[in-house]
Amino acid sequence: MSDFVVHFTKPGAPFHDAYQNMMNILGTRTLIPGAQGFGLARKEPQVAERHRAVCFSEIPLDQLARLVQRRSLYGIGFRKSFILSQGGGPVWYVQYASPAHLSLKHQVDQALAAPDSRAHPLWSMTPFVDIQGDSHNAPYNYRFDWEREWRVPGLLRFTEYDVAVLFLPEELHATARGFFEWAVREKAGPGYFCPCLDPLWNAPRIAEALEKHAEDSARLRAG
Repeated sequence: MSDFVVHFTKPGAPFHDAYQNMMNILGTRTLIPGAQGFGLARKEPQVAERHRAVCFSEIPLDQLARLVQRRSLYGIGFRKSFILSQGGGPVWYVQYASPAHLSLKHQVDQALAAPDSRAHPLWSMTPFVDIQGDSHNAPYNYRFDWEREWRVPGLLRFTEYDVAVLFLPEELHATARGFFEWAVREKAGPGYFCPCLDPLWNAPRIAEALEKHAEDSARLRAG
């Protein structure tokens, strides 16, 4: 699939522009989960907070156009190894009313009935389980497994060295690099000097950009 997982920003709070939202995330070095929880037990009041998570997609980099349509042209990519090191991982998609779903639902009911239900170890797993079905099984009628979603429960803190790629329209690449150079020079914030990719580029163009960045980085290290 891909060596990376990608988080695309949306227009909206705290800013109205997806680009500004991305830059705010990069400036604070933090991805904060939204109010809506994810996973099998997200609607259970006593454990709903444990199901708030930051979401990513691992679909191939040259097939991001479909995801862009649902979100924006602006995103932040991390290597899978980093997300795993932060307690994240891929989502498990379970068919509605299947034996696996019924078994998991039984385990959720047992965990909720336990004396100290909030501390039950099951809640470390349920944020990574989504139930999906067909149009007759609302609210599980959206087929979202094509996104190949990954999640990190809670907020995700990172450094500028953890970010593997940035996604934004090609005409803004030079502007973004100039801004990060200024931020480092003026000690105004972190600088992100990873590859900049346009999410609408095709596979050869993306491969060319990644290869060029690797060559430039090797040349700089060699002096």
